Amino acid sequence: MNRSFHIFALAAASCLFVSCAGNTDSASLVPPGIQASSRTGQAISAQVSGGSPDNPLLANISDEKFKQALETSLVNSGLFRSKGSGGYELGAFITSIRQPIVGLSMTVHMEVSYNLRKGGAVVWSKNIKSSYTAPMGDAFVGAVRLRKATEGASRENITLLIRALDEKF
Repeated sequence: MNRSFHIFALAAASCLFVSCAGNTDSASLVPPGIQASSRTGQAISAQVSGGSPDNPLLANISDEKFKQALETSLVNSGLFRSKGSGGYELGAFITSIRQPIVGLSMTVHMEVSYNLRKGGAVVWSKNIKSSYTAPMGDAFVGAVRLRKATEGASRENITLLIRALDEKF
């Protein structure tokens, strides 16, 4: 009986730790404080594909969350005036997100294929690769470190996008 209780308690604690990992959050995908030197004065709208549906056990990035993070980041950087139609359209295809299964430090690699359109014509395109490592000190639970590494890879990818677009304009 005592052994059964310990197994039950261990299983319950494991479920609690896993459920704490949660889904990625669109606000956590946005890089803080990145500013572009160029200004288009135009609106931006993004279309994203290649993401994965939310799953609390996996640190996935959904199309909708990445879209929100892209549009917010591009406006916050000053490159674009606002979110919405009538300006530029950014297409983003999440080509890959490579995540480790286990590890003390979790490194996630991400690749996104971007194309920027104005009036239906492609004016710029680029594949951007990024990575981010969440060390053991970031979180005790591996699933939480994995989420943090995934969010970090997204922030880094968007930062590289803004820098590349800043050079373009």
